[in-house]
Order: sequence, then structure tokens, then C-alpha cells
Amino acid sequence: MPADARLPETWATNSAWEIDPVSSDEQTAAYLHRFSEPEDEVLRAARARSEEADIPAVPPETGAVLRFFARLLNARHVVEVGSGGGYSGLWLLGGMDGRGSLTTIELDPGNQSLAQQAFAAARLGDRVRSMLGPALTVLPKLADGNYDIVFLDAVKAEYLSYLAHAKRLLRPGGVLLADNVLWKGKVADATVSDDDTDGLRDFNDAVRDDPEFQAAIMPVGDGVLAAVYIPSG
Repeated sequence: MPADARLPETWATNSAWEIDPVSSDEQTAAYLHRFSEPEDEVLRAARARSEEADIPAVPPETGAVLRFFARLLNARHVVEVGSGGGYSGLWLLGGMDGRGSLTTIELDPGNQSLAQQAFAAARLGDRVRSMLGPALTVLPKLADGNYDIVFLDAVKAEYLSYLAHAKRLLRPGGVLLADNVLWKGKVADATVSDDDTDGLRDFNDAVRDDPEFQAAIMPVGDGVLAAVYIPSG
């Protein structure tokens, strides 16, 4: 900028220079959807099986974000807390290094079986380590500093407890991803208080306030938190 250049007066204060938030109308949503990676037949089949079994699955646009980060990091080792029906795991595997492995943790045996079916149908079963049990029991068994991504999509009230494990498991420069961090708008509503909502608020605040994470929340699906782990020193 030339030395004598001046910014417009309306830029002088934040109150005078504001940008309206993007509208979330259907037309805008449809336009944004065109920029997400589409589902393939394997993903559509996995989502259909999850819906039939009444197992929650991330929306396709959230899956596309998971794949974006896996591809960006050329991820070799990923931990998923909450297998569901295998849908989000397929998105992650699709972006990972072809030699990479997914460790996925699931509490419910029925969900685990459906997820294993999804991985087998995609011919990816040999790249998946499926671990059954409560996440807070399984996570301590995993190796420190070994993972490119830790993805959380399990018991919302436990997210804060998962956080300490995520820091231990991630390599420097690894990424923590967490789904449902807006919880259908309840996290932002101070009048709502329950175990899951309060747990998510505490988790979001803890990541934001941790100097070893550089974090952002993306308004994709039900809210996706992404945080790069940058350990001090």
C-alpha cells in the first residue's frame, strides 16, 4: 500500500465495518453442496444400512470434511472414537494414504458388526483395527504420539475426557476433529443445560483455551471442531 494511501473511514472501527453472516437458505446450501466431494455407491450403501438400523451417521458434507483433512495430512494413522455403522470411517479411509490404517472404537457390538460389514464391502477391512468397548477403557491402550488424526463422535458428555487422550495420541501437527460440537444449536443457547450439552460446551472451551491447540469450529452439519496440535517446545 502506498505511504499516502488511506483506508476508508468506514473501516476504522469494527462497529462500522461488519459483514453479514452467510444465509443458510436452501439455495445457498445447495450451492455449497456442489463443492463437497460426492458420495460413491459404497458410501451410499453404508449410509442406507446405518439409517435402516437407526444408527446416527454424519451428513455427507461432514464426511467430505473428514476426507479433506485425511487427504491434506496424507494420514497414515487415524483414531475414530465411535464407529457407528462405518460411514464416517469410510470417508476417512478414502482420504488416507493407501497404506494407512484406521483404529475405530465402538461400544455397541451391533454397531461394530455393521461397521465391519461396511469396511468389508469396500474391501478395506484389512486396513481397519476395530476395537470393542468403552472409549475411556480402550483409548489408554493406544500408542502415544502415533496418530495424524483423532476423530471424536461418541458420548458427548465424555468429550472433555477424550481430550486428554487425544493430546497424548496425536503427533505434533496432528489434527483433532470432533463432530456435533454445536449440538443442534443447544451449545450456544445459555438456557439449555444437560449432560451432553454441558459436556460439549466444556470441551469446546477447553480446546479453545489450550495453548497447544489452534482451533476453529466449522458450521458444517452439526458443527465440526478442527484443532491442530502444536505442543509447546
